[in-house]
Amino acid sequence: MITQLMQTLDDFSIPLLIPSQAKRLAEEFAAQQPSSRKSRQVYLNTLAVCMVNNYLRIMGIPTHLTAGESWNPAVRFYADVADLEVVGRGRLECRPIPVQENLDSTVCRVPREVQSDRIGYVIVELDLEQELATILGFVETASDSILLRQLRSPDELLEHLLSAPQPETATSGVNLRQWLENTVTTGWETVETLLFSPEASLAMRGADTVVESADSVASVIRLLDSDQSEEVRAQAAGVLGDMGVSNSTTINALTELLATAEEEETRWQAALSLGKLDANHPQAGIRRVRAIDLSSQPNPEQVALIVAIMPKANDRIGVWLQVEPLGDLTVLPGGLTLRVLSMSGETRLQVEARGDGRGRGLDRAIGRRFSPPPQTGFRVQVQFGSTTVTEDFLA
Repeated sequence: MITQLMQTLDDFSIPLLIPSQAKRLAEEFAAQQPSSRKSRQVYLNTLAVCMVNNYLRIMGIPTHLTAGESWNPAVRFYADVADLEVVGRGRLECRPIPVQENLDSTVCRVPREVQSDRIGYVIVELDLEQELATILGFVETASDSILLRQLRSPDELLEHLLSAPQPETATSGVNLRQWLENTVTTGWETVETLLFSPEASLAMRGADTVVESADSVASVIRLLDSDQSEEVRAQAAGVLGDMGVSNSTTINALTELLATAEEEETRWQAALSLGKLDANHPQAGIRRVRAIDLSSQPNPEQVALIVAIMPKANDRIGVWLQVEPLGDLTVLPGGLTLRVLSMSGETRLQVEARGDGRGRGLDRAIGRRFSPPPQTGFRVQVQFGSTTVTEDFLA
């Protein structure tokens, strides 16, 4: 079976010599990393991106090599990314694997941070001794890993890129970039206004609470240190925003965390806390929410659609969608679905709330994260039974 698999890969794989310029770039990026393990990761990722870029250029498909997150020094430092921007299409992820000498490994691992917001995943086998890169094939979507037997040929990759739709723009709807300028959109509220009672909000802002928070902020900031687990750092970042103590110490601590965090969850928590403490900060994240009725009956059950955004590299913004229960609901009803659609109605992302055998919900919240190209329009849809609510956005 493995012999047949490798024979099939050999039939359509594309071997390319690794040029000296690609090696110099990979060495330069690798030298900027804090550890030998990270240096190796960045070196291989950079080579993979360069080789896919060279192949697509040879085949007449325009790319923007320096526009990807893999070319951003800050992102390279904390994330395992190997993306390549294809002009007018989106981002390909170029994952390197070592030479399959004994055929024991038939799986390519896919980091969590690159499992969405990609138009495809290209697998590049790197033989550093022979200075040879072989483009094995691609898949359109991926989760934690890619089986080599799933790969489609590089010829199909070209067809996929040539047939991929141009980014769509929204003619109406919510302009998310205006939220970063503190412009209020009709129908959307702050999360604190909708999800917390006036009594709870007042208590959170009470004088005693503020004094106590100011006294303890230093101990929370210490939990942001790199020797803490990412889970602890993310939780501490969220707590800083809830404490409401805005000064140079907390702002600087959250800004530094954005630059050093290893997980996307940690960066989101840091950005959203910055937004609570200083909405005008250039790296601040913003959250807005609207209530959605689950039926047309009087006094229907409601859920909250939460849309969070934060600035990212190359003029992109990150988008984090969540649906949570409102009012008397404690969990989401099973079968409730959250979708991200293109402006033409094509489903791009989807997640469904789970239910047990009796129809009772199991999830406290559902959500998805992605980062659309600038000026791209998309639709967010919440559906439950015969009720469907759709909102248009412009990134």
